[in-house]
Amino acid sequence: MRKYIFYGFTLAITWMFVTGSANLPTFVQGLFFGMPLSFAFRRFYPGELKTSKLEKTPFLVEYAMIFIEALVISNLEVAYRILNPSKSVKPEVIEYSSNLDHPTAIAILADSITLTPGTLVLDHSEEDNKMLIHCLNGGCEEETRKDIRKWEKILGKVYG
Repeated sequence: MRKYIFYGFTLAITWMFVTGSANLPTFVQGLFFGMPLSFAFRRFYPGELKTSKLEKTPFLVEYAMIFIEALVISNLEVAYRILNPSKSVKPEVIEYSSNLDHPTAIAILADSITLTPGTLVLDHSEEDNKMLIHCLNGGCEEETRKDIRKWEKILGKVYG
């Protein structure tokens, strides 16, 4: 598939989001403007579209779903701890050894850990690929490791 065709469809879908209406006439209108525009600028992205990158999309969707689930659960846990001060907080720093080699995958994993309330990546050692993670709830070290391993497994499929 030529890249400009892919980008034309991408512009049409973007047009639907910009206008705020997801219907066929809006999509056709986006194609009407998107295809000639992407064709006119086709020399800026020569060559064929590599479908090997598109094959990883289901893994990225799976990662997003698992991350959003963990994000919601951790938000509720932190909110519960704030609203119930009698619930004890036992902060702890754990060391997590990662199996990921790709720098982007490591960055995404570290950002995902930091974005999840109650956890924060303090440091990453490139030599032995270990992360120091601060956990708000220190008693759940194994649960935290299990969540991180799930994320790491999917990122390994994408960037492996």
